[in-house]
Amino acid sequence: MLISRCGLRILSKLAFRTKILVEESKCSSSIKLFAPVTSASRYYCIKLEGPSDTLNSEPSTPKPFDDIDYDSITGGDEETLSKLKRLILEIDLLYESGEQVPSRLRVDQWQSLLQLSSRSSRMKHLKYLFLIEKKKENRVVRKLEKRAERIERYENEPKNNHIEYGLMRNSMFHRIYEKQMNSLYNYRLCEAMLYGQDILIDCSYDGHMSLKEQTNCAKQLLLMWSYNRTHKDPFNIIFCNVDREGIVFKGLSKTIPTIDEPTFPLNYTKKSYLDLYPREKLVYLTPHCNEELKEYNHDDVYIVGAMVDKMKVEPLSLAKGKRDKIRMAKLPLDLYLDWKQGTKNLTINQMIMIMADLKVDNNWVNALKHIPRRKLLEGDAYQRRLVGNNHKISAKRIREDFRRNSVYSLLIKK
Repeated sequence: MLISRCGLRILSKLAFRTKILVEESKCSSSIKLFAPVTSASRYYCIKLEGPSDTLNSEPSTPKPFDDIDYDSITGGDEETLSKLKRLILEIDLLYESGEQVPSRLRVDQWQSLLQLSSRSSRMKHLKYLFLIEKKKENRVVRKLEKRAERIERYENEPKNNHIEYGLMRNSMFHRIYEKQMNSLYNYRLCEAMLYGQDILIDCSYDGHMSLKEQTNCAKQLLLMWSYNRTHKDPFNIIFCNVDREGIVFKGLSKTIPTIDEPTFPLNYTKKSYLDLYPREKLVYLTPHCNEELKEYNHDDVYIVGAMVDKMKVEPLSLAKGKRDKIRMAKLPLDLYLDWKQGTKNLTINQMIMIMADLKVDNNWVNALKHIPRRKLLEGDAYQRRLVGNNHKISAKRIREDFRRNSVYSLLIKK
C-alpha cells in the first residue's frame, strides 16, 4: 500500500509538472511539447528549426544538388531519374572528398553530365565547370576592385571652384551609348549581306566533338561573329549544315537570344554549301592539305570548318573536301612564321580575323598578326618579310643579326 501511495503521489506530481510545462511552452519558441503517450503523462520535446543559442555550429555551405528540378532534368523518365540519383551520390562523394566541384549546376549542365558514360569524363567536366565558375567570380571581384580604386582616386584628387573636365566629370562631347554602336555594327552587317563578300561556316562536325569541345566551339563562333561585326569591311557569314537541336547551335543561340528574329543580321541554314554555291567557286580552308593559299581571291567563296579538335586531331576537313570534290587550301604559316609549339590548327575566330584583314590589302604579314605570340619562336616574328627567291628570314638569322649589331658581342668579350 505504501508503494502504491508513493506511486500515486509521484504520478500526481508529474501531472502537475506537465501542466506547468504546457503553459510555459505556449510562450516559448525554443522547445515544443507533444501530446502524452502513456498514462504516466510522459512528454517528448524536439528542437525547432533555426539558430540555437547553445550550439555554435557553422552554417553548411550549399551543395550543387541542394535544389534540383527533377522533372526538368529527367522529363518524367524513371530510368533517367535513377541515373540522376546515382550521379548525385557520386558528386556528393566528390564534394565531401574535396574535389573541384561547382557550387551550383543548371538544368542543362545536369543533362550534359548524364550524357557522359565514364566517371573520369564526368570528373573532368565538373572540373571544367568549376574553373568557369571561379573565373566568373574573379572577374566580378576585379571589376569591383577597379571601380573602388577609380572612385577613391576621384575623391582624393584636389577640388577647385572651376569647371572640371575629364572622366566622371564634365565633357564637351556627347556620350556614345552601346545601343548606338550596336546599331552601327548591325548596319555594317546588313551592308555586307547586300554587297559584301560571303564566307561559309561548316557546322557539320557536332558528332566528332566531345561535349567540352562543342561548348568551346560555340564560344569561338560567338567571338568570330563579334569580331566580324566590328571590322571595317565585314564578311557576310553564312552558317551552313546547321543542326538546330545540336549543342553548338543551342550554345550560340543562348548567348545570342535574338538570333531567330527576322531583323537580326545573321544567316544560317541546314542546307549544304553545295546547294548554295557552284562547286567551282568553293575553297575549303584546311590545315591538312598541301596546297597553300597565295592570295585572297574575291571571286572565290571560302569555307571554314566549325570544329574544335583538342582531344584528337583528325583530317576530317580534308576528307570532306575530297569527298565533295572541291578545292582546298591552307594558310602559308611556314612561309612567314617560325612555329614554336602546338599544332597549326587555328581557332575559328582567328581564321576569320586573318581572312578579314587579308581581304582588305592581301598583306599576309599584317593578317598573321592575329596568331598568338606564344605559338611563335621569337617575339618579333611578325616583322618578317620575304627576301630573295621566297626565302624567309629565320629566327636563327634574326638572332645573329641582333648579336652582330648590338652590344651583345661587347658583353660576351668582357
